[in-house]
Amino acid sequence: MSNPIKWIRIAEVERLTDIRRRTIHFYLQKGLLHQPTKTGKTMAYYDESHLRKLSFIKKAKSQGMPLIAILEEIKSMESAQPDIFGGNNTGPFPQEEKSPAKNAVPRKAQGLKTRECILEAGCRLFREKGYKETKVIDVVKALNVGKGTFYFYFSDKRELLLECVPRIFSDLFSEGWERIRGIKNPLLRLEQRARMVLPVLTEFCSIIQLSKEAMEDSDPKLQQLGRQTYLSVRSPLESDIKKCISQGLIKKTDPKLAANFLIGAMENLNYLPIIEKEIHIDNVWDTYLNLITYGINGK
Repeated sequence: MSNPIKWIRIAEVERLTDIRRRTIHFYLQKGLLHQPTKTGKTMAYYDESHLRKLSFIKKAKSQGMPLIAILEEIKSMESAQPDIFGGNNTGPFPQEEKSPAKNAVPRKAQGLKTRECILEAGCRLFREKGYKETKVIDVVKALNVGKGTFYFYFSDKRELLLECVPRIFSDLFSEGWERIRGIKNPLLRLEQRARMVLPVLTEFCSIIQLSKEAMEDSDPKLQQLGRQTYLSVRSPLESDIKKCISQGLIKKTDPKLAANFLIGAMENLNYLPIIEKEIHIDNVWDTYLNLITYGINGK
């Protein structure tokens, strides 16, 4: 006889995983978690497979993996072994929640919409102005709301940044990740990563700048966020470089230093048209790509 399903409310999931519910809801929205079992308009139950998956996500993030990479890894793992996290449990469901009293105040969809608007404005401003230059007043002015509205949803600018950075990263590279996963040759994968950055080069440089500003902040949480964000960019490059070396595609070198060099090269490319007015990025891309690739290769 199979073990009975242990159903868990969101508050208990928060306690067991040490992950805030707003983050859990974000993972649900992005598809990293399967939907909980709903028994009413405002009642939902999670199961142990959610806990296992959240534990995997937490560990992967601590190792510098971006959310989009974690999502693809989860899909790959579940494709090979559907019940690897325990499966998506079904019935018997918890008893359905009774309808609320007529005079009960339901959660307003407008509140969720306002919070989402703040996040969208924060992502846009952080990308355009950087962390230091973006002020809370800039966010509220962009939305034409008062500061009280901002502080109802976020305690300060730091908390906003902590939620915005994973969104910014995911939005930039979600479309190109699947193409990269299909490339087996690590040297060609490095080239595809560089080509994927080109259309969003300015935004890519904004993410790198945000990570540097966060690492220089006095807040340990921001320092950790900055480090994780930078590593989420560097780690895939480092991994491909290691594979290139092991397959004899490039000469032996320090993968970490080589990955840092590639990131710096992309940053410099963004400023090239400013220094050289007559040069357009599209016209020098092939030359630049050859310098990056064969500079590492030593050919």
